[in-house]
Amino acid sequence: MKFLKFAYKSIIIHTLTYFIFGLVMSNIFDYEKLFQMDIISDFMRSFDSPFIILGPLFQPIRGLIFALAIWPIRKIIIETKYGWLILWNIIVLIGIVSTPSAAPASIEGMIYSKLPNWYHFIGYPELLLQTITYSFFLIKWEKKELNKIVTSSFLVLTIFIFLILILGYLMM
Repeated sequence: MKFLKFAYKSIIIHTLTYFIFGLVMSNIFDYEKLFQMDIISDFMRSFDSPFIILGPLFQPIRGLIFALAIWPIRKIIIETKYGWLILWNIIVLIGIVSTPSAAPASIEGMIYSKLPNWYHFIGYPELLLQTITYSFFLIKWEKKELNKIVTSSFLVLTIFIFLILILGYLMM
């Protein structure tokens, strides 16, 4: 039961932060135009793809995977004063910079992919802000340092986002 509560928190926080920072950064960096560039268009789907609209609906799966990964070390992180910073450090260093695939923003991606170096770095603001926000709110929620209004709002916002995304997809 404890894991299910933790997974719920991870799923909600990850889905919300993913959507919010994705939306904000896609507008700031004009991802629609960026994804149309020659070498990038071979790698990324176009903005009119249903996968782009439906992508956030799959984020609860990633939130669950994060929960599974964090669960064995959660007590260490929660009992530490700056546990959220430790969690963020782990996510960034292992999950982004040192991921074992040739993904954008990773060392392997910079070495083995044909993507231009600037493309690897353009994603860092979104990646770093989303993951630090996820880490901060997950640990604060787990430590019960967030009030019920805030945590209830997380669920309401997530449901609202899902409804908007589904309606957007249906209107395509």
